[in-house]
Amino acid sequence: MELCIQDLCVNFSTPSGTIPAVNHVSLTVSSQQVTGIIGETGSGKSVLGLSILGLLQSNAAVSGRILLDGRELTGLSQRELCAVRGREIALVAQNPATSLNPGVRVGRQIEEVFRLAGESRAESRKHTLELLEQLAFSQPERVARAYPFELSGGMCQRALTAIAVAARPRWIIADEPTKGLDAVVRNQVYDTFRMVREHYHVGFLVITHDLLLARKFCDRIVVMYCGRVLETNTARELFEHPRHPYTRGLIASLPHLGMKPMAGFAPAFTDQPAGCVFHPRCPHAREICRREAPGTVYCGEGSVCCHGFD
Repeated sequence: MELCIQDLCVNFSTPSGTIPAVNHVSLTVSSQQVTGIIGETGSGKSVLGLSILGLLQSNAAVSGRILLDGRELTGLSQRELCAVRGREIALVAQNPATSLNPGVRVGRQIEEVFRLAGESRAESRKHTLELLEQLAFSQPERVARAYPFELSGGMCQRALTAIAVAARPRWIIADEPTKGLDAVVRNQVYDTFRMVREHYHVGFLVITHDLLLARKFCDRIVVMYCGRVLETNTARELFEHPRHPYTRGLIASLPHLGMKPMAGFAPAFTDQPAGCVFHPRCPHAREICRREAPGTVYCGEGSVCCHGFD
């Protein structure tokens, strides 16, 4: 099973002008692998993920194609997309504190998925408790009775994961699943995702700025910057032998590697430089980098978008 993105562009119309959040992105990801999308805040990762599910704001203009096993998603009506969301592709949204309804008990929010599938109240209750137990909740009945504000951040994240897997989707998009969580809870999220992957055999698309999660959990990595894909490769090869200067900068900023920050800042989407968008921050920039946008060069199992590999 494949999720294929072809020449995807997402532009937002704002009073300040048009914002090109995703620029001509083409990717093919397999459900047999966990694919991670990494990059700094504002690189277009979440917009890419939400565009797959048709969850963008009304001021978004989308062009290109998104194909799920050959079925085009970009042309579907909202009614047709609702049949895809949850059942075929589920979303684990970022910030569980705001993604769960604070006024509804956690168990009822999970039960709703089973009820929508036609189960009785008793069946949905039974399956909710079984699911919570599978996700390593030691007291599933207490958790089901609790409101989200009575649970820790890690427990809320696992509850969101339970909602995502309840309909047995073929794909899960996890958007910044470890955002705002400490190191211990981040490891719990990793263990939860690994269990879901092994037990339910779903394809994962993990959008994250957490490079350690990406390295531990993902099979393939996509690196985005200013709405563009700059590099792709297997997780092991990308972290051990990064090709693009931006990827090398991201990895060098990890604490255990010395926490060496990259120079400069990502440009505003309304004022992007000509040529290679990374050239103002690149220590290896040449004149051609300032004039011409690089093409994609395929190297082994990966690809890189850099004039240094032309």
